[in-house]
Amino acid sequence: MSSSMDDSKQVSEMQQNLELLQERAFFSALPAKAIKLLAFVAERQHFSEEETIFEEGDDYGRAYIILSGQLTLLKHSHENKQVVQDFHQGDLIGTFSLLGVMPSLFLLKASTDTSVLTIARDHFTKIQEQFPETMALSLNALLREVYQWERKNLTQAEICCLNQTGATIL
Repeated sequence: MSSSMDDSKQVSEMQQNLELLQERAFFSALPAKAIKLLAFVAERQHFSEEETIFEEGDDYGRAYIILSGQLTLLKHSHENKQVVQDFHQGDLIGTFSLLGVMPSLFLLKASTDTSVLTIARDHFTKIQEQFPETMALSLNALLREVYQWERKNLTQAEICCLNQTGATIL
């Protein structure tokens, strides 16, 4: 393959990465130059069916946007693994891990062959250093996501389970 074809493929992939990031509320409020840098340093990964991405206790240190396939979040319960949630194409997970060390309370695995776009914490941290305003913007985006998540879950929670909500009051 010629160098110009490699360059063209790299530019095309970076453009796709940029569009994916701009479509996500967590990243969309960041300065344009910061998003472009994130698109440049983002990595594409493939996981085979049943492959473990991270386990309970791991500091996975990256966010994932699912390009294709399905990831399943599981929790160990006694001797069993219980499905918590499935994530599908377009879902963004792991944004908390971009802001700091947070050992996982769950296991994440690929339910099918899955492709993802990842942003590593160390890259995100370097961009925050270059663009100091990104920290406040990221925190605000994360707070909005937590609020929307809890609001949605409150509408679905049964009376018996309301004592397990309240993340937005922390």
